[in-house]
Amino acid sequence: MCQLAAYIGDRPIASLLLRAIEHQEAYVAGYATGLGVIDDGVLKVEKDVGHVRMAISTTGVSKLKGTTGISHSRHTRKARDDPRHNTKEKGHPFVDGTGTLALMHNGTIYNYKELWEDLRDRHEFTSYSEDVDDITDSEVAVHILREALDAGESMEEALRFLATAVKGEFLFGVISAEHPETVWIANWAQPCVVALNDDEAMFVSSPIGFYDLREEFDRVFTPPWNSIIKLTRGRVEISTLDPSRKVPRLNMDDNVLARSILTALERNGKMEIRNLRRAMIPEAWAEAYGVSADTFSRYYREEHVRPNNDYFRVLDMLVRDGMISEVISLVQEAGVLDIPKFFYSLP
Repeated sequence: MCQLAAYIGDRPIASLLLRAIEHQEAYVAGYATGLGVIDDGVLKVEKDVGHVRMAISTTGVSKLKGTTGISHSRHTRKARDDPRHNTKEKGHPFVDGTGTLALMHNGTIYNYKELWEDLRDRHEFTSYSEDVDDITDSEVAVHILREALDAGESMEEALRFLATAVKGEFLFGVISAEHPETVWIANWAQPCVVALNDDEAMFVSSPIGFYDLREEFDRVFTPPWNSIIKLTRGRVEISTLDPSRKVPRLNMDDNVLARSILTALERNGKMEIRNLRRAMIPEAWAEAYGVSADTFSRYYREEHVRPNNDYFRVLDMLVRDGMISEVISLVQEAGVLDIPKFFYSLP
């Protein structure tokens, strides 16, 4: 799970968006960090391998300015298993051939090789690494989107086309120099929280990304899945992404999941947040949502539903009530030192 953020407004954009993903990266992220902004009508992007603190030290990312931006903290199983898949060029956001469109992605595109084969003669793939003969799956999305826009589609129409072209799990965040104070989000079923004020708007993958800003926004909410979310200053417009797909309705029983978390920690001892979640798939998650294990497995593996913020909320509840302990430890993954990770244990 990558961690994402976006902002439109007059606050210092680099520090705001970098802090937003830095607060989230201890969940599951930190392999690479990137920021794209629209500054006086010009798209500018900085990115590099490593967590936020590392990227600040190696790039000019903290000096970017503008009123619209997107930020991304990367996680990928490929890079975890083989650090050669973790390079600066493989980080997000990705930019199209015109230099005016930037896209970030949370999820996995399973048919990216087929799409890449179709697109590679018409577009340069900057994430390509010869030593692994591969690209970042997400880069196909920015080129598909550009071709749809060039064919005369609106951004909303182009995002709907993109959603039908890719197979897998996704939330796409997009900015364009042609629309300098707009952020588009196309989300099937990934974590997504939006905040609004009179003259600003913000998005984060997980609520912790708002850090101490949450109380400064008038409205904070979770948009429906299978949506296109158009953010402008102080406004949000939401429309259906793919009318042909039905979103599973899941209602979490927090107490049931809490009991399963306590049982897992009693059985296994101290656990990293990702491993703790996986230890409860599918039975404990199915029980918490009141569905069969087979049904939850289908939602998770076939429909690519990712209700991670429900999980984070229950963890926070247990920490707040003194039922479990939370620490951040520094680990090495994907060739990167000192990546922060949440670990949990019984007191």
